[in-house]
Amino acid sequence: MKNRNKYIIILTMLFQSMVIIILDYFILNSVTLNMIRENIFLNYVLMIVIAVTTVLMFISLKKFSYYEKKEAEFKLIKANMESTEELINLLKSQRDDYLTHIQSINALVYLEEYKELSKYLKGISENYRFNCEIIKVGHPALTALINVKREIARKKGIFFYVKCKEQIKDMEIPSWDLCSLFSNLFENAIEAALMAEGKKWIKLIINYYEDNYVFQIENTGQIEETIMNNLFKQGNTSKSSPGRGYGLYISKKIVDKYEGNIDIKNTNLGTVVATIKLPGKVENYDKKIS
Repeated sequence: MKNRNKYIIILTMLFQSMVIIILDYFILNSVTLNMIRENIFLNYVLMIVIAVTTVLMFISLKKFSYYEKKEAEFKLIKANMESTEELINLLKSQRDDYLTHIQSINALVYLEEYKELSKYLKGISENYRFNCEIIKVGHPALTALINVKREIARKKGIFFYVKCKEQIKDMEIPSWDLCSLFSNLFENAIEAALMAEGKKWIKLIINYYEDNYVFQIENTGQIEETIMNNLFKQGNTSKSSPGRGYGLYISKKIVDKYEGNIDIKNTNLGTVVATIKLPGKVENYDKKIS
């Protein structure tokens, strides 16, 4: 669909250019004003054609922009589904590991190899620490997303600290919108932390205040001022892939959709803080999800 709209725009522009060239050629070859007046009908036809093609081009551009946004939203939803699948696979692998470890421990106890058993248990506690630290925030989809992003950050050498002061209960915002919003924010935090010098970390604090859930995401690294000024603008990005420039734009649209608030700023400590406020209850919920 996107390619088809692109071709329509190109063909419309070519056709319009051809009509303008024909009109210019006709005027240049008209020796007198009377000759132009005699062919005034042709002039009107050509002008109408130009007007129609301009309208068609405008419609095509709007459709192209619409499908581009939808494609970006689809990619975010797909990424959220993949995150949930990754967490499920992680939990499955943990279960299999537990069974294997229990069998191994049982065998070592049976053989009375207590020194080897001590080494084995020490290795488990060091290498599988994350397996015992699934962070729960009260919202199943967001719990899955946070734990997957936390594990991704850990593998990249980034410490991801989570403090949930208030469990998320009965939030009426749909899971796909919530995960689309935070998936992009976590990705940006991970990328910024990777670029920072020294210790790399991300901190997420979840609280509830005056009927609003307040999410604060802080990470090492800072945003350039030139980018900060147009942070939520469509297509704005500091990354090599132009398609990534829709992430924060979509996040802002989701926050606005549910009458929340998002603020991102640099701090004097060399970090970036994103504060997101979302209502616990959404007014006119049926209209919001349409």
